[in-house]
Amino acid sequence: MQKIQSEVVKTSCGQCYIGCAIEVQVDDGVVTNISGNPDSPQNRGKMCAKGKAGVMNLYNPNRVKVPLKRTSSEKGMDVDPGWVEISWDEAIDTIVSQFERIRDTPQKLLIQPWEVMGDNLFWLSSFGSAFGAYLASVVASPDCGKVVHPVEYFSGGGFHQQPDLHHANYCILIGTQFGIASRSSFNHHLLDMANARERGMKLVVIDPVGGYAGSKANEWVPIRPGTDAAWGLSMLHVLLNELEVYDRAFLANKTNAPYLVGPDGHYIRDPSSGAPLVFDLADNATKSHDDPGLKQPSISGRYLLGEVRARTAFDLLREHVAKYRPEATEAITTIPAATVRRIAREFGQAACIGQTIEIDGVELPYRPVCVDWAKGAQGHKHGFHNCWPLKLLNIVVGSVNVPGGIMSTGAAGKYPHRWWPESGTDGMLEHGGQIFPMGHPSSFPGRAPARPLRADIAELFPLAPHYHTMLPIVFDDPSKFGLSGDAAIEMLMHSPNNSILGNFGDIAQVERFYKSLRFIFGFAVEINETTLFDDIVLPFPSYLERWDFIPGVGAYYIAPCGQDDFHWQVRQPVVDLPPEMRQPQEVIQEIADRLGILPGMYRLLNHTFSLKGAHKLEAGERYRVPEIIDKATRSWFGDDRGLAWFQEHGVIRHPRDVEEAYIGANLDARIPVYLEHFLTRGEQLAAVVKEMKLDWDLSDYKALSDWMPCPSFTAIRSGEYDLIAVHFKFPFVYGSYGAENPWIDEICGKTHAYKILINTAVARKKGIEQGDSVWLESPVRKVRAVVRVTECIHPEAVGIGGHFGHWSPGMPISRGKGVSFNALCPSDLDHIDMISTALDQCVQVKVYK
Repeated sequence: MQKIQSEVVKTSCGQCYIGCAIEVQVDDGVVTNISGNPDSPQNRGKMCAKGKAGVMNLYNPNRVKVPLKRTSSEKGMDVDPGWVEISWDEAIDTIVSQFERIRDTPQKLLIQPWEVMGDNLFWLSSFGSAFGAYLASVVASPDCGKVVHPVEYFSGGGFHQQPDLHHANYCILIGTQFGIASRSSFNHHLLDMANARERGMKLVVIDPVGGYAGSKANEWVPIRPGTDAAWGLSMLHVLLNELEVYDRAFLANKTNAPYLVGPDGHYIRDPSSGAPLVFDLADNATKSHDDPGLKQPSISGRYLLGEVRARTAFDLLREHVAKYRPEATEAITTIPAATVRRIAREFGQAACIGQTIEIDGVELPYRPVCVDWAKGAQGHKHGFHNCWPLKLLNIVVGSVNVPGGIMSTGAAGKYPHRWWPESGTDGMLEHGGQIFPMGHPSSFPGRAPARPLRADIAELFPLAPHYHTMLPIVFDDPSKFGLSGDAAIEMLMHSPNNSILGNFGDIAQVERFYKSLRFIFGFAVEINETTLFDDIVLPFPSYLERWDFIPGVGAYYIAPCGQDDFHWQVRQPVVDLPPEMRQPQEVIQEIADRLGILPGMYRLLNHTFSLKGAHKLEAGERYRVPEIIDKATRSWFGDDRGLAWFQEHGVIRHPRDVEEAYIGANLDARIPVYLEHFLTRGEQLAAVVKEMKLDWDLSDYKALSDWMPCPSFTAIRSGEYDLIAVHFKFPFVYGSYGAENPWIDEICGKTHAYKILINTAVARKKGIEQGDSVWLESPVRKVRAVVRVTECIHPEAVGIGGHFGHWSPGMPISRGKGVSFNALCPSDLDHIDMISTALDQCVQVKVYK
């Protein structure tokens, strides 16, 4: 009997954006097992169902393995493209000729580079910039990250937020299943959450769906969809006005709470320097916020500065939230007033205001409470203001970037180089920290609005981080926004992301937009709904066949917080590529070289990946991907830590000290409780839209948040619709290429993943029973769905989970199963957050047999 050739290859998972460290068993060139690498602090040897199932993606018989060309001149959701296999030469010749056609009008190119399981987000973005294109959809959801990332950069310093499960004693999750069923560093936080709950941390989940997080919580509190802000404002009222529980020292010295505000809502500024003024109680004098002699800033009081009456920003906040008494918000949220008061009291008591903790000989503020929110809170018509009161709950008790509080992910580090948040305009936190030298757009201080030239009308959203949700809306009526034909997009280049189902809402509107594009090409794992519109399809390797310097963007932008070790690993192939496949980075190089933009792309990549000296990518050269990764690892970690070292050892670790882990106490920047710059940008925008004669909702441009209803809230009260559909996540589907995986499909089939959730009382009233097939109808789409009747959902909500509803023939396993939530969502200005461009994802629906 011939001896089996066996090896274990250390690499990185690619089933979501985290990139856990794995060890892959390969026998005679065939993957037979995937296990977690115990050396990695990221997943600590653990794996989730998605990761274990990754082997089935590798051996998917329906994978795209060769370049394909469309032969049908017609495009549409149900049109057969008539694929034929072609050579790489023909594919690249065709693509280059289309780029040449628009070389002098690069605004006609749209890039969808979202592929965050590796390096290709940065490669595709750099290619687009080198070509001169500025339309790049660097996200893959109509709402994910649109509020939390810009908010976090100006209120915490990093990319995302995360509870410090090492020290927290009271944790509230609202609109997220962090540490239980989804989100960053998933495998890592599962254990931390379990340990925190075991040692006595109280977990309160506020969500329309009593899902995985609700099942693990000490208390699940159902909330009416889209009313998170009303709950948060009511909590603030109880803390600030009824209990008077807030961190006075933190507010005075680390926020803009003491900044003096005039009757027009703007800061009162020093006439010479323009700096905001505060009142110093130490010597009863008005001073600039940055005056070296400032000792005791006042956060409360009325002051007369000449003829101008001034209030502190904090007093204005307290006065503003007083109208959100729990009795008033109960009618909005359905959460009883007594419950709000009890949770606020427990939260305030657990905050330990004034206490400190010593860690490794360093004394730090100790605030072991946090409120964490994410996608569920931000996907609303008034998404920014639906979320900001939730962030303020952490700020007013001082639980920001300190032990036990809400942490800012990826904000600071000292190894392998230093990155740190910094102050800017008005002494406020302006420049977030990132391990890669690339700024993420923040909502502070924003940009000056202008008449739009871009097809996504970004100029009319001066506080938004990205704008791709506007593309189909603007396409339907570009003249409304003053755009000419020169702004029309003609060409699309995309990653393997399924943008038609993932990036937008109203599927009919999206279909019209994609059908208008003259030429579409991109990489594909399988023929999904987006690929059905392609003219040329390029095969994209499995993560088990691919090279990447970055194993997953989330591993570093949304890394575990606290004193968990810094780590890095790369991705290397464990099996050979199929004969007709290529590494995507090498394909991009060839196209760039043919277009003469390779040197410019290399300059951008050198900056992005911090490639220095002898490790830079040089003009005139073409590189194999292993060479590039070797350059990157040596540039970052030294010449003795090149690719060969990582191939052998898998993971490099480095301890993080207390200063890196808890930056709040020493951060030389203030964070806001009052959004004065919203008024400035709103006034500027009002002038622009008035000149354009454009009807524009400016109600969100306010310094203090209000709860404002989503269209669905009004629709069900008018009787036009009877329920509100909401989306939730499954741990075995979230963030993965898993819909076409037979093992994942088996789990989905044995759970309620493909079904919609309806409350027991509602189902009884409608005559609907367990397992019934019903019609689910929104203002823009009507589909069939199978019902799961449960007590674990708010009686006004319909729960739709996962990322399903596929119809592409190239996905036979997932085709016809479940519901695509995004496709149900109306997509117009009435359903867009006018601050962040998030799409409203609580949608009014009818359910009937």
